[in-house]
Amino acid sequence: MRVDNRSSRMFSSASAPGIPVSQPWYRSRRFIIFLSVFLPCAVVGLIYDYSRPAIYRSSATLLTSAMTPVDRQSGDPDIQHVAIQMQLLLGRELAAETLSRLKAADRSLENLTIPDIQNLLQVEPIPETNLVEILAEDTDPKFPPVLINTWIDVYLDARAAEVKELTGNTARILESEVDDLGNKVEAARESLEIFRKTHDISSIEREENEELARLKGLNESLNKASEEEVKARANLDAIKSAISRGKAVVPDDEKGSLLELELRMQDLREKLADLDKKYTRDYINLHPEFKFIPEQIKDMDNAIQRKRQDGKNVVLTDAEVTYAAARQAVREIRAQLDEHKRRASAFTTKFAKHDALRADLESLEQLYREAQDRLMQVKSGQREKYPQVSVISRAYEPRHPVSPDYRHDALLVLGGSLLLALFGVWMAEFLTHRKEEPSSSITVVGLQAYAPAKAELPGHFQPVANQLDHKEQGAGNMLANPSSRELSSHHLRTLLNASNLKGKQLIALLLSGLSFDEAASLRPEQIDLPAGTISVGGRWPRLIPMSHLLRSLFQQSANRPCWNPDDSGVRIDLSAALVCAAVDSGLPDPQQITAEAVRHSYIAYLVRQGLRLSDLEQVIGYLEPPAMLSYSAYSPPQQGRKIGEIELAHPALMAG
Repeated sequence: MRVDNRSSRMFSSASAPGIPVSQPWYRSRRFIIFLSVFLPCAVVGLIYDYSRPAIYRSSATLLTSAMTPVDRQSGDPDIQHVAIQMQLLLGRELAAETLSRLKAADRSLENLTIPDIQNLLQVEPIPETNLVEILAEDTDPKFPPVLINTWIDVYLDARAAEVKELTGNTARILESEVDDLGNKVEAARESLEIFRKTHDISSIEREENEELARLKGLNESLNKASEEEVKARANLDAIKSAISRGKAVVPDDEKGSLLELELRMQDLREKLADLDKKYTRDYINLHPEFKFIPEQIKDMDNAIQRKRQDGKNVVLTDAEVTYAAARQAVREIRAQLDEHKRRASAFTTKFAKHDALRADLESLEQLYREAQDRLMQVKSGQREKYPQVSVISRAYEPRHPVSPDYRHDALLVLGGSLLLALFGVWMAEFLTHRKEEPSSSITVVGLQAYAPAKAELPGHFQPVANQLDHKEQGAGNMLANPSSRELSSHHLRTLLNASNLKGKQLIALLLSGLSFDEAASLRPEQIDLPAGTISVGGRWPRLIPMSHLLRSLFQQSANRPCWNPDDSGVRIDLSAALVCAAVDSGLPDPQQITAEAVRHSYIAYLVRQGLRLSDLEQVIGYLEPPAMLSYSAYSPPQQGRKIGEIELAHPALMAG
């Protein structure tokens, strides 16, 4: 059924007997109670808020070094030292001196006391640094910077005096240390000189002293004598080897004469051989000129043999004498070396002590020079002009207060007054609530007309009124209420994402056209996953197509719902799953997110596409005539469309 807008306006503008005329909202009892609570609370809170005095804060930052010697650089951040300086800054001595200077500069501060200053000032360290921040708060914006800067000046003067005193003490200590080291250096030098003269140490180089130089020379001589001995032994062995092989061994000066004799004998033998070829030996012996040749050969051979024997004896004797002399030289040098080694060992011990004395002297001289350098730096550095505190930033007069935050507190006051006023209205309604007789209502195109009696309605709405008296709904059918909350596609997707598998299946079934009771009583045999349909029986049988998301959800639970339709508490269980999803989704007003609201959102989606109201029951089942009439408000003005011309799957399921 469809009702045009003109008929609806005529019906809504008609006055029905027995309907009271409402008064303006600003004269209503609730609004008067609201103002009676809100205005006094807001006025009192705002007066208190803006009556509080403004607090101004000023700050300064100091860099303080650790307590190292006055002539040394500061090291890494020293948290312990910073804590000590914080205690010194808040000390009574600095507070007393600061108070004295403040009173001397401003006579109006006569009533100011040391505890007042200590209460106004705060010292806070900046983590992991040697920086400290000095803070002061007061209602007068001009006083905190004066107090902080005066406090800093007093602290700097105290530190400067302390550093000056430490500088003088350090100089005196260093002078005494330099004098003491100077005396020790002179004593060490005298002791070293006496030791050198006593033990005949002429050079600081170990090898340049006489004992060690002599030892080095003996080692070199022994090496040479050993080489000569080896050479003499080799020469003697070579001579003996030549003699044993029958070679001629003669002195070098006899080799020439021996060679001459051997040549002359060779000539005579060759001449005799030539004569033997021409004459007989008898003829040669009888010939006056040739008979002397054999005798000459014999005499010359004897002379050569004697010469070789004499030369052999001479050469062998000379080699043996040379070898014996080389051996004797080695023995004598080795004896001298052994004797000198004992003396060199004693000298080495003395020289080691000499090196120790010299190293001690060098250490004392190094300490002496360092002490002199430190003393010079202390005297020339004028470190008393540079105390170990640096002012990174001084305090200045603040322009804006740090507290209270009037705007923030005013918003809190107004918000609290609003909540209190709303609570007052609720409390008044609760205390004065009266039970009224129930009256039936008919919602037509967003307007309500109260019907105390059927006869008071126009004739063409009488069937609708008759339907209101009919209470029978059929087995398990839950009517969609058009006055329920309509959920957008985004809200439905959010609700699906926040649900467990049971809740997702329930929401998808409601968005496919099933009622709550039909979904609760759904059995596995009604689900045809290959065909993608759900068979709904009962009084309004129909075949519901399944979306891709719904098919996927059933596949996750073995092609069946996550609940047992025969369980007596299945409806409570499904309702609880939907409530949990509504709360977990974070959507506003979760108590309004019900199965009826989800089903209403799906029906409204179908009607807005232009679906004919007469075909609506083919998708969602039976609807009461008043509900069917009310959904006509969602229908577009053009001619209705058939089921095949619209999209049955809700966008929330298609997005899933």
